[in-house]
Amino acid sequence: MKKLLLSILAIFLVIGLVGAGTFAWFQDTETSTGNTFTAGTMDLKVSDWDEGFGDGVSATWTMPNMTPGVTTVGPFSVSLQNSGSIAADHVEISFSHSIDEQTNPPGQNPVESDTNPNSVAADLAKWIEITSITYTDGFSGTLTDANGNGFLDLDDLTWAVNAAEGGPLDNLSPPPPNSSGTRTFQMTLKFNAGATNDIQGDILTTTVTFTLNQDSSQ
Repeated sequence: MKKLLLSILAIFLVIGLVGAGTFAWFQDTETSTGNTFTAGTMDLKVSDWDEGFGDGVSATWTMPNMTPGVTTVGPFSVSLQNSGSIAADHVEISFSHSIDEQTNPPGQNPVESDTNPNSVAADLAKWIEITSITYTDGFSGTLTDANGNGFLDLDDLTWAVNAAEGGPLDNLSPPPPNSSGTRTFQMTLKFNAGATNDIQGDILTTTVTFTLNQDSSQ
């Protein structure tokens, strides 16, 4: 009798399992389409006294045929604009220099030939005195006479005390997004009267780089 009851129960279970698979459940599917994800932009544009806003300017400061203690240039400025849609955290300014002795070879200048036929960029950059330098809302610290020659010059701006992360040329106030305002960097330069004979004929090229940073950690 027990075996019969167990057999009947087993049959009911199998029927139940078979029956469970025969139900038809209704279903309706809809979709969300056309989803797009567009990254915002930070787009730094610059302009100077003779060029409109674009991706770069050139020859903002030039001093040809320099005479020690006489030749000056400026004040000239570079204006910064963020034409992108994302607000920046800060601006960083950096300087780099290169020197050309090939255009005026040392052999054409006996004085230089005798004293320093292989000048490096700092040999000339240290004599390009900065008589005024400003940035909108000020620098984030005090610019230092790093090479100790008694005045601020283009060479000083490449030294770590001025150029390092967190230094006075970093963490500067940025222009607002959507071209809604500008920031301005300005310099006046002078060929210092103490310039020495060893840099006669040399040509210094300086690049000023402006970097717009999104985050304070950059």
